[in-house]
Amino acid sequence: MAMARRGERTLALPPRPPGPVVWLHAAPQTDMDAVAALAQRMAQEDVGASFMVTGDPIRVPEPLIEVNTPHDSTSAARAFLDHVRPDVVLWMQGGLLGQLLAEVDSRGIARLLADADARDLALNRSGWLARARRGGLVRDFRQALAVDEDAAARLRRLGLEDGRISVTGPLTEGAVAFPGGESQRARIAQEVGTRPIWFAPATPMVELPLLAEAHQAASRRSHRLLLAIMPRDPAEGEEMAETLHDLGLRTVRRSVEEEVPEGTEVVVADRESELGAWYRLAPMTFMGGTLTEGGGRSPYEAAALGSAVLHGPGTMPWGLAYRRLAEARAAERVSDSATLGVAVTELLAPDRAALLAHAAWSSLSSGADVTNRLMELLIDALDAAGAY
Repeated sequence: MAMARRGERTLALPPRPPGPVVWLHAAPQTDMDAVAALAQRMAQEDVGASFMVTGDPIRVPEPLIEVNTPHDSTSAARAFLDHVRPDVVLWMQGGLLGQLLAEVDSRGIARLLADADARDLALNRSGWLARARRGGLVRDFRQALAVDEDAAARLRRLGLEDGRISVTGPLTEGAVAFPGGESQRARIAQEVGTRPIWFAPATPMVELPLLAEAHQAASRRSHRLLLAIMPRDPAEGEEMAETLHDLGLRTVRRSVEEEVPEGTEVVVADRESELGAWYRLAPMTFMGGTLTEGGGRSPYEAAALGSAVLHGPGTMPWGLAYRRLAEARAAERVSDSATLGVAVTELLAPDRAALLAHAAWSSLSSGADVTNRLMELLIDALDAAGAY
């Protein structure tokens, strides 16, 4: 890799992954969960690409690959592009880096702009705005997705042709398919019968006493209630079953026992391949870990598959997703085992659970058009570059 100029540091870069590569430059406010969902969607449709991410994102979830941002100089740009060899560049919002993008253009690499925001485009970072007016920083984007009409007008003033601008709103995470389809759901449904179910994926061991208390409280109102718990680590399935048994709950392990006897109170769902099936089967899902250590899985998974979302106060690293669902009145927050037990009891009423699930689905669907449009642009650009 080329040496950096004096005063610049040489970046340590991860190996370039095989196959098509999208270089994505993110802003702090970029919804990285939405970007990750986009990458997953493309992979599921057999048009996958590796996303190598620079910029200032708050977090970089899998399957995205975080990369240090090169200095905005010709030598650093050349060294970076020689290593990464992107097939297409996706720039989020504004704050354009002129030398980097000039080198991108010199190599004939297509670049796209998404989440273009008028406020961000008005910022004069490192003099890029003045250079944008003089040259082709904005003019040479193949397509731009603007968050609103103000952003679109700003792009026109900076030289981008109107035909290359679409007003789409911001990129926000939409629905992604997960392991465990309808056939698995139907098979598990036959095994558990007509019993009411609630599901807790990615549950840490430390949370088991709280879920046990909540389940026992809710079972006083619904004696046949069944709790399905998926361990955060599948290897903990045996230990989890033993702990739940010690807590006084009749428990079976999915990986050991296919059938669910009538007296069963908890199923340890330790088959990751059935994740989607349990989301589809359970009318309500408590997001494991949110009462204790946080982490766990995105609430959009449950919402996308029609399960009402319950969660505790520990919402990171999915805070943006939970805020979006809260604004849509599409999730219910609990604070402890007692309030969780009450919430589960209330959501046993089919109309209550359906109301939350519908609101969540509507919230997710609002971002689907932007995701679809951006995926379409990326696939076209990758195809034109001969990446497929």
